Amino acid sequence: MMQRPCQTLFPSMGGFRQVLAEHGWGIEGLISGDYSYDIRGHNRHPRTYNGQSPTYKPRTAWNLTYDLTRLGWGGDAQFIVGGVWQGGQYKEVRPNYAAMSTFAVNQRFFDGQLSLQYGYYTLLNEYYGSVLGGNSATAAQGPSATLPTQVGLTQFEAVPAVTITGRDPSKHWYNEFTVARSGSPKGYIQGLDDNPTGFKLKVSGARAMFVDEAGFKRPSAPHQRGLWARVGGIYNTSHYRKWKGGESSNNYGIYAGYTAQLTQPDHISRRGWYVDAKSTYIPQDRNIYGGDIQLTTFYIGPFASRPYDMASLGASRSFFNKDGRHLLEDNDIAAEHSSTGITASYAANVFRGFYLNNALTYQTQPAFTPKQADALIYQLVAILSF
Repeated sequence: MMQRPCQTLFPSMGGFRQVLAEHGWGIEGLISGDYSYDIRGHNRHPRTYNGQSPTYKPRTAWNLTYDLTRLGWGGDAQFIVGGVWQGGQYKEVRPNYAAMSTFAVNQRFFDGQLSLQYGYYTLLNEYYGSVLGGNSATAAQGPSATLPTQVGLTQFEAVPAVTITGRDPSKHWYNEFTVARSGSPKGYIQGLDDNPTGFKLKVSGARAMFVDEAGFKRPSAPHQRGLWARVGGIYNTSHYRKWKGGESSNNYGIYAGYTAQLTQPDHISRRGWYVDAKSTYIPQDRNIYGGDIQLTTFYIGPFASRPYDMASLGASRSFFNKDGRHLLEDNDIAAEHSSTGITASYAANVFRGFYLNNALTYQTQPAFTPKQADALIYQLVAILSF
C-alpha cells in the first residue's frame, strides 16, 4: 500500500510527484535504521539471539505504481514494482540482501467487491496482520518467531502468487485466497540465497502453497470504531525435514486474530485504545515452534496534539517444539520449552515523514538452544519516508 504523500518527508518532491501523477505514476520510499542490544550485557559471539551483542540494521525500500487503466486494462488496475536493500549485522536472523520486493498487478472490480492480485510479492503482509501487536519474541528471534513464516509465508522473498479476494456489498465481510510458490522449506535465509534477485519462478524444494483467510474488517470512521476479526489456514505441499528423521509430505498452520478499537475520543478518527489478540498452531515435528499466543494493547494518538504517535504494551508466549527438545536432550544438549516476552514501546512521529520507535522487551528463554539467561532487549528504529 502506498504511503499518503502528505505524510512523507517531501510531499510534492518539488513538483515531481505531480508530474508523475499526471502520467499515471506514483512513488514512495523509505530509509530506516534499527539498533538492538540486550542491556543486561549478555554479550556473546556468535550471537544466539538478536541484540545479544550490539546489532545494527540499515534498510532502504521503494515502490512505484502505474495506472494500467490508461492502457485499457479493466477494473481499477495498478502495476506495482518495488525493491529493497538491507544490510548490517546478525544476518542469521535479519538477512542482508538486495532484491525485487514486488512486481505485480492489482485489479479491483464491482466497486471493490472482487480483487485480483498476481505477480511476485511477499505473502506475510497479505495475511495475519503481523504489524498489529506482533509477537514480542521477534525482538530476540526475528522473523522466525512469526509462526506463519515457519510454514512458508514469506516476509523478505517475493514469490510468484495469485490472490483472489471477495467481499460482500458492505465490504466488511471478506474471504482472501492465495495460490503461491512457497518460501524455501530450509528457511528464509536459504530462500534469499537461492533467489538473490527475487525473480525466480522455482526455488529448490519450494512447492505450491495455499492460503485462505476469512474475516470481518471495518475501518475507523466518524462515529465508527475499527474492528478486524479473522481466521486463516496455510497448507504447504513442500517437504520439510522432521526432527526425528525423515521428511514430511507437507507443512501447515492455522491462526486466529482479533483487533478492536475500544475507544474513539474524537468520534471521527482512528485515535484511541485498541486490543489485538492472536493465536497460531503449527505442527511441532517439523518446525522450531509448535504454537503461540499474543495479546497487545496499543493507543493510536495518545495525545490530541500527536495523532500519529502510538504507545503499546504487549505480551506473548511461544512454544518450542518438544520433538526437537527431546532430540537435543537425548544428546545431552539443554533446550528450552517456551519463551515469554513483554514489550513496551512508543513510536513518535517526530516530524512529517520521520518516525522514531523506542521499545523495551523482557524476554525469558531468548534462544531455543543453548539455554540463555533472560534478556532485556532495547530496540531503536528510525524511519524516514519520502
